[in-house]
Amino acid sequence: MKNIIKAAGAVVCAAAVLCASGCSGNTKWAYKTDKAELGNGQWIYCTFEGVSLAISEVQKTDEKADLNSIDWDKQEIDGEPAKDWIYAKAKEAGLNYIMMEGLAIDNGITVDETVFNANKSSYSYFYNNYYKDLFTKLGVSEDSYCEVSIRPNIISDELFNKMYGTGGVREVPKADVEKFFTDNYVSYYYISCDMTKTENDEAVDLDKETADKYKANFNKYAAMINTDKKTPADVTAQYKVDFEIKDGETVPEVSETSYKDNMQTSELNTAILEAKEGEAAVKEISGKLYLIYRYDISSKVPLIKANDEDTGDDAAEIISKEDILKKMKIDDFNQYLKEERDKLQYDRNDACVHKYDVSRTINILKETGNS
Repeated sequence: MKNIIKAAGAVVCAAAVLCASGCSGNTKWAYKTDKAELGNGQWIYCTFEGVSLAISEVQKTDEKADLNSIDWDKQEIDGEPAKDWIYAKAKEAGLNYIMMEGLAIDNGITVDETVFNANKSSYSYFYNNYYKDLFTKLGVSEDSYCEVSIRPNIISDELFNKMYGTGGVREVPKADVEKFFTDNYVSYYYISCDMTKTENDEAVDLDKETADKYKANFNKYAAMINTDKKTPADVTAQYKVDFEIKDGETVPEVSETSYKDNMQTSELNTAILEAKEGEAAVKEISGKLYLIYRYDISSKVPLIKANDEDTGDDAAEIISKEDILKKMKIDDFNQYLKEERDKLQYDRNDACVHKYDVSRTINILKETGNS
């Protein structure tokens, strides 16, 4: 958005006249294409989101900054006046909404109302319990809030699957999916016990006799897998006996298949990633004793299933093909969406955009005490 109100005298008067006449027109929509329209309430919500993003950006260099302390007429973000930056973010979100609606039509995608309503229930809860007074003042209805927040994501997921899933125009061969999976995922099991106890609100080491007993147990579990060829399930059963775990009590075990890049850096995750496949190891980490076992990742390939496939009795262990595809192709998909956005042909309704501008949103947020 260009700041055109810099001149004085007649130019300022002319601009005021133009704004007055322009703002008196139809303000029911902000942007539209031949297939979709962004309503005024949806546009206002986009400006609200833009302001929230701007505050977060400013807080990166000034953690105490908030809505009221920021000088919105002087603040810059990424070398651009803050209000212009917010407008650009709001416009991007608004255009994304109408673009996704258009892509849904072009690709024969119908938003499943059951899926939409399942998502809407939580958004409606937040609207009515946290945002209603504010959004009513702004002019954002519950429907506008839910539509902009939910529909683009549902359409995006459907479109992605239509492109890269079975039968899609860019379908990924099964062999490629499986290779990506075995190269980039890790499947593991671990069980743990505390090597400390709490005394006077402080963690203290277990007595030597108890600690030695626990270590002996865990070395036994490692031998069960490495020597006796027992399974993690067998280890869990033995652990229940050794630690006197009663029926209904929780066993401190984890069995997961994870994308390596999503595993946050920690001493435990490092130990998991460094473990040899098919071999159990005992590690003491941050006051806990762990028995870590890393499965042969290729043994998990048969568990890769698409959402529409029959999962049978092993449903709890199913690995989502869609999730793997997302990891493989999300960069390509985002590039496709960027290209679609760049060539989007749309109309902007100045009457609506000027009436419900960034300054209005900021002022209402200040008036209602939302900082």
